[in-house]
Amino acid sequence: MPEIYSELSAPTAVTHSLRSYFTSRRGTNAPNLIVAKTTLLQIFTLKTNATEILTSAMTSAASDRHVPSASADDEQGDFAADVALQRSTFEDVTRLVLLAEYPLHGQVSGMVAVQRDGAADALLLSFREAKASVLVWDADAHAIQTVSLHYYERQEFYSPVVVAESLPTELVVDPGNRAALLRFAGDVLAVWPVWQSGEEDLLDDGDTKMTDGGGGGGVLEGEEDDDWDPTADEKPVPKEVVMKDADTVEPKKEKAKKEDQIFHPSFVIKAGLLDDSISHVISLRFLHEYREPTLGILYSPKRTWTGWLEERKDTVCYIVITLDLEQRACTPIMSVQNLPYDLFKVVAVNAPIGGSLLLGTNQLIHVDQAGKTTGVAVNPYYRKATNFGGLADQSDLCLELEGAAVVELENENGDMLLIMKDGTAVIIGFRMDGRNVSGVRISKIANHAGPLVGGVVTSATLLGDKRLFISCSEGDARILRWKRMGAKKLKPAAPKLSDIPEDELSDVDVEALLSDSDDDDLYGGPSSAAAADLSGAPRKDSIFPSTLPSQRIASLDHRAKGEYLFQTHDRLINLAPLTGLTLGRPVDVAPKHADVAPELEIVAACGPSNTPEDAGLVVLRQSLAPTVVGSFELPAARALWAVRTRTTKGGPTTGAEEQRRSAEEEYGRYLFVSKASESAVYRIADEFEEVRGTDFEAEGETVEAGCVADGGRVVHVVPEQVRVYDCDMQLAQIIPMVDADGEDGPAIVKAKVCDPYLVLLRVDGSVNVHKLDKNMEMAEQDVGPLKEGGYASGSIYQARKGQFSQPQPATLKQEDEGYDYILTLMNEQGALEMYDLTDLTTPLFTTSNFGSLPPLLKAGAPAETRTEDITEVLLADLGDHVTKSPYLFVRNGHDDITIYTPFFTSTGALSFLKLPNPVLATPRTSAPPDADPSFLPLTAAANIGGLATVFLPGADPAFIIATSHSLPRLHRLAGPPVRSCDAFHTASADRGFISLSSTGTIRVCHLPAASDGWSFATAFAAKKIYLNESLRGLAWYDPMRVYAATTVRRVPFSLAEDGETPPDDPAPPHIDASDLVLINPANGAWRIVDRWPFAPHEAAHVVAAPSLEVSETTHERRTLITVGTGLHRGEDASARGAVYVFEVIDVVPEPGRPETNRKLKLLVREEVKGTVSALTGVSNGYLLCAQGQKLMVRGLKEDLSLLPVAFMDVNAYVSSVRNLDGMVLLGDVVKSVQFAGFAEEPYKLAAFGKDTQAASVVAAEFLPADGGKLLFVVADARGRLLVLEYDPEHPKSLAGQRLIRRAAFNVGHEIATLTLLPRTPAGHVVLLSTRTGALATLATTAENEHRRLNVLQTQIVAGGESVGGLNHKAWRHVESEGLPVRSVLDAAVVGAWCGLGVGRRREVGVKAGMGGGGREEVRSVGGGAGVAYL
Repeated sequence: MPEIYSELSAPTAVTHSLRSYFTSRRGTNAPNLIVAKTTLLQIFTLKTNATEILTSAMTSAASDRHVPSASADDEQGDFAADVALQRSTFEDVTRLVLLAEYPLHGQVSGMVAVQRDGAADALLLSFREAKASVLVWDADAHAIQTVSLHYYERQEFYSPVVVAESLPTELVVDPGNRAALLRFAGDVLAVWPVWQSGEEDLLDDGDTKMTDGGGGGGVLEGEEDDDWDPTADEKPVPKEVVMKDADTVEPKKEKAKKEDQIFHPSFVIKAGLLDDSISHVISLRFLHEYREPTLGILYSPKRTWTGWLEERKDTVCYIVITLDLEQRACTPIMSVQNLPYDLFKVVAVNAPIGGSLLLGTNQLIHVDQAGKTTGVAVNPYYRKATNFGGLADQSDLCLELEGAAVVELENENGDMLLIMKDGTAVIIGFRMDGRNVSGVRISKIANHAGPLVGGVVTSATLLGDKRLFISCSEGDARILRWKRMGAKKLKPAAPKLSDIPEDELSDVDVEALLSDSDDDDLYGGPSSAAAADLSGAPRKDSIFPSTLPSQRIASLDHRAKGEYLFQTHDRLINLAPLTGLTLGRPVDVAPKHADVAPELEIVAACGPSNTPEDAGLVVLRQSLAPTVVGSFELPAARALWAVRTRTTKGGPTTGAEEQRRSAEEEYGRYLFVSKASESAVYRIADEFEEVRGTDFEAEGETVEAGCVADGGRVVHVVPEQVRVYDCDMQLAQIIPMVDADGEDGPAIVKAKVCDPYLVLLRVDGSVNVHKLDKNMEMAEQDVGPLKEGGYASGSIYQARKGQFSQPQPATLKQEDEGYDYILTLMNEQGALEMYDLTDLTTPLFTTSNFGSLPPLLKAGAPAETRTEDITEVLLADLGDHVTKSPYLFVRNGHDDITIYTPFFTSTGALSFLKLPNPVLATPRTSAPPDADPSFLPLTAAANIGGLATVFLPGADPAFIIATSHSLPRLHRLAGPPVRSCDAFHTASADRGFISLSSTGTIRVCHLPAASDGWSFATAFAAKKIYLNESLRGLAWYDPMRVYAATTVRRVPFSLAEDGETPPDDPAPPHIDASDLVLINPANGAWRIVDRWPFAPHEAAHVVAAPSLEVSETTHERRTLITVGTGLHRGEDASARGAVYVFEVIDVVPEPGRPETNRKLKLLVREEVKGTVSALTGVSNGYLLCAQGQKLMVRGLKEDLSLLPVAFMDVNAYVSSVRNLDGMVLLGDVVKSVQFAGFAEEPYKLAAFGKDTQAASVVAAEFLPADGGKLLFVVADARGRLLVLEYDPEHPKSLAGQRLIRRAAFNVGHEIATLTLLPRTPAGHVVLLSTRTGALATLATTAENEHRRLNVLQTQIVAGGESVGGLNHKAWRHVESEGLPVRSVLDAAVVGAWCGLGVGRRREVGVKAGMGGGGREEVRSVGGGAGVAYL
């Protein structure tokens, strides 16, 4: 059957980062931080706020540890915390705010910024397939625009004996902004000369376009390019020029504007043509302080390796070459020979040091502009690895520099931060003799003895003002700020913008000038100061922007010289690598509230394996499981509102009492409940007590309830009138709904309260607006034409002053100058109107095509014929404590939500951009027949668990949540349908919410909060638990509701036998050592409660919890924990392993630690030949072990021994074993997968079929399909998904001996695990986890549905624009050696249907043969369909 691939959660591991003025020109707004997460591009803005910091808190990044904390009881608990008086200070803390994100049809391999005069920077992205895209920000569309695509995939560039995928690509840019370069196919270079202001085209014919290396590039304004023509005549070039065009030239229809051009036509050149000695390029960089673009190239003309060092060493060379782009010529200016063989990276060093730094495994070498070398050895192995002289000996540091990253610290006299692969960091300093480097010195950071970050660093970017962004492949990405310990310095006067010449203003870092950090006078001088460019050209480095001209720097130099202190300001949570994934049951939910919790949750190991920093596990839930504080039944209730009022108590009070009373003012005091034809009000206390003996009138169902006058008046809206009460529910005012003649007028159908305004929408479509006056009465306002009617929905929003009338620069601090109140209305014709309530005659924004839900809403757009059935519009805030932003929510008759974000175009016009939301609502099948949709409005809440959110009630209830690190997403609420919901804040339910279910149950709940470790930055609610233990495997032990996990840590390795003294080795090799730990998640503690250590040289490879037969007579079966290990004693010792069987028993807990009532008990340890690499249970309680190159079935006897009963030779290392009803699927790292079966009478393990095409299997899993078909899903090391079928009737299968490849799909990520999920009515689903932190599913579909969705996907791809101009079909395609394989549907592309306008939706739906425009077909494959129990 056909398959469909659905990415549930995007990757979280940051691979590349870049600071750039991408969305605005320099000097107008704060810079952007652009990050790439393999196949996801995210654009952040930097926001700096003054934050209160307790002086007793540890300020170092090393002390930024995460300790699990116990949660309160589900039903009751003490919400008051012990407060210790501490001195607090305010510091400027920088945080990231996500502006936009874009999925890419390619894997990012490089990213640089190119500055443009008078415009925002351009972004140049390179991809693994030797492609590059030029992107710019379109302010009028508030989105990325692709300027050109360059691709270099001609076979002549690649060696026929080297696999192209194994060759890395390297993208670099000149610090002087004069050229960019892409290295691909080993030694092939593609060069893009940057267009400089005022210069003409480098070619004689300025009206030509160039196609790069086989068809792409140089295409402006959306023109199509032609394929490369090998028969075309090349342009003549001078003989002395070594660089040639690799492309043909053809006339251009229309010449692009000079100011819009970014690059001159690019050209391709082999590195060996730059200099005859260059071959096997290792690394290259553009260098600083040169008048022309100058490359530093590290290469190895002779090859060697560690085992051949006695014969050949010091084979690496370094050369510096200047490029003359105008003449297409080059000049070598310096070279260094006989460098250590293990050098792997070139780092360009800025002034005042200059030159370049060469990183090696055992040493660092600095090369200055004259070719003088100075270095330092960092471990004892350098003596065996190189004969290179001039290395200072600091081998006692014992540093391992493989995979290390280095970044220059601004304004620190050339000091550089070096971060090793285990996250530890040191400072590289340079000893200067005049302008020459006389020595390199490495010093440890005294205040950070442990890791600074978590694991291998993938990117390090300077953000200015002593801030760094550092990302890791498996650890969290961080913003770090450093300080220097030192004496207090006088703070120089900050320069004023008015004092800076106008021609220098574009290079000024406005954010650094406007920020006034209070700690500068304590720790040092100005926030940024750049050295002069010795080349004489103006310095235009997007990474290091100059704050002031060089002649002013000397007067601002007040640097501190003490130790470095690093502090974490913000972090992007990284869930990678998601190994050892398992399914468990939520244990933090009381049994009586199990109906509001998901049935299962995903738990996986995350964090680095070589350091405990950021290591632990992650809990993932697709549905939110609220913590229920209390509940009661009220079947007659239809809707509810929690209202806050001020208390009326007076008299003198003490300071503590005044503080308590101030907190109580924020608590909800009344709960309004609407019934079928009446209303009720309850006083909120320990118990809900109905209010009696007041002026409250129960007649009429409630339309809306709220407060004005800051809680001084309560507004109660019923269809016939509006009643206003004081704080004690005494009637203060009645506003009847009457016409001009005093008769009963149109009834109220909808209302919104926003202090001090009340907006009423009546049944005739007219709008009434009331405002609280000085007499504490609601006075009706003149609404002008709004009185005439014709409106279907509306809302009111409290905005900052001028927020919707004029653009506001992000660098300027928003002062509290009052608020604007924005009225949003939609009429019955589908037009949208927005007004400022102070002026209802002139709309702020109006458009007539709102009903068609276009991707971009612009003012004055004409109406379209095809419109959506829109039932509600709401303008409300979403966000967290870092930032809150308004969004426009549109709800249709199916309860589908469309989200728009407002923005201002380059001309200052207000527009709205549609945001992606692939989640479509479940049909209303459970709603009662008499349900009134008017009782299910969207609810905006200003603070629920620290989040400004919007709640969607109905059959598929959900919270719409956005954080500073994520765009708005729908997070479904676990449990039954919800009729109504509102924010609820009391002493026992701090910033919670109250909901009314369809069965009449009222619940007071807490939302999973960030303070409890929950993050909503991904499509799943994620809780990362920092255990400071690196986990390798994980298994859920259901009988005791605990997790068993195997840990991994690096320990020194020695060949000494037990009892012998190991030799004294200052830098010994390291191997893996393991423990088995028991993790108890009870009460949200997630603590390790027991540990079983293995032998020093024994590493655990796999852990599982199968059901095994423990009695041969009674055939009793029990769930037990099994562990497979390997004993590693060196290459000369035969590989051995062991199989352990444990059970978990109840014990008496430790005092004060109730979670320690579980303990491991060893039942069996069976030593075997070969490493045990895989374990699983098979039919009737047997254990299947992959040991060495054999597959062995063992039975647990009553004497606690494991008896082998059947085996099968595999002849390869087995990486994956799966069982399904006695059928066995095994995969190895060399051949591929085999399908076998196990039988008892007699005991037999026999092979049925195998895959004949080689694949390095990482994981394999069964995928049963309808019609009795059996499919196998295989993930290989190249990030591909292969779908095979066992079909004995197929003529090519040789009666089933060959497995038939049915489909193949390129995932684009390294796959970690495959897990078959429990079956649902929709069928079986396989869950994928990747080492980049992404989650996805693979499911089967019916043939007819697959054909329709395939046509829909084709129409969407053909009619849409791909970011970067990348080809989706080529990205997902996998070459097949045998029979042709079918394509796998991509649910992400199918889900893009939701982002189309209504007319386009119906158009593609009709072409695909779908009724109703295709909504139901898209809903069935999107939004995590088939895994609702998560």
